[in-house]
Parts: sequence; structure tokens; C-alpha cells
Amino acid sequence: MNTIDIIILIILLYGGISGLRQGFVMTFANLVGWIFALIVASKFAYIVAPSMSALSGDPVVQKIAAFAFIVLVVMILCWVVSYLLNGILKTFKLGPLNRLAGGAFGALKGLLIVLITMQGLQPWVESSPHWKQSKFIQSLLPFAPLATELSKDAANEALHQMRSEEHNQDVKPLDDSRADQANADDRNGHSKPNPFN
Repeated sequence: MNTIDIIILIILLYGGISGLRQGFVMTFANLVGWIFALIVASKFAYIVAPSMSALSGDPVVQKIAAFAFIVLVVMILCWVVSYLLNGILKTFKLGPLNRLAGGAFGALKGLLIVLITMQGLQPWVESSPHWKQSKFIQSLLPFAPLATELSKDAANEALHQMRSEEHNQDVKPLDDSRADQANADDRNGHSKPNPFN
């Protein structure tokens, strides 16, 4: 076991101990809550943005502030729900099971971080003797591309959702203006004098 193995082991142990202390519900809420908060914020930031006009007149700043505000609100709600669920589990004496599951999930989250980091570092350090001699690296490296691909898919989905909402926001005013123009044309057509009078 070399230095790289020790670092990986520390990351896994930290994730496991952190999950064990917080419990599965809290650990799961922290991970999924962030993902959910980012998706919700990307979907609804443009709606909340006008209410941030007191902070700045710049639409970009308004949208960033709205995005951050929505993320904060969603995360607070997730934390409240997770605390309530933790209390319910303790009532039913499922606290130890919750903690064990949290430890496993925390270690899994640490493993995901390690795999993604390995995939990113490999092109620069693959010739290093420490990298080649690491037992963890050689065992986990085949799974690194899968973890990276999953994280990319999730990020691309969130980005696609954000871009589609921005496109819909831009198209809607254009459609409204066209509808107003069509209504004006109809009114002008009806206001023409009757040629048979």
C-alpha cells in the first residue's frame, strides 16, 4: 500500500464515517437534495428573476440571484424533511439501521468521487510508478469511465433543461408579439368600410 492507496482509503473512511454519523436519510438528502435543487433552480430561475430587481437592474445578476435563492430554499426544505424522517426512524427504533445504511452510502459517495478524480488525472499521471503500483488504482480504474459517464449524463441533462427553459422564455415574448400583431391586423380588416354601402 503506497501513498495513493492511503489517500483513497482516507477518502472512503471519511465518507463512511460521515454517513454513519448523519444516517442514510441525511446523507441521501445532502446528495440528492443538491441535484434536485440545481434542476429546480435551472427550471424556475427565470420566473423568480424579476423579483430580484431590488438587488440589481442587470437581468443576468437577477437570474444568478434567483438561481442561488432557489437552491438555498430547496436545500433548506430537504434538510427539514430529512430531520423529520430521522426523528420518525428513531421513534420506530430504526436509528441503528439508518446509521449503517448511511455509512455504506457515504462510502459509496466517496468512491464515486475517487473514480471521477482517477478518470480525470489518469492522462497526466498514468506513467507514474506510484500510480502503477497502487493496488486501489489498479482495482478501481476499470470502473472510472462508467462513473465519469454517469456524472456527465446528469450534468448534461441539467444543462439541457436549463437551456430549454431559456429558449422557451425567449420564444414566448416573440409568440405574444406575433399574436398581438395578428389581432391588430384582424381589427384593421374589420374596420375597413363596406364596399357595398
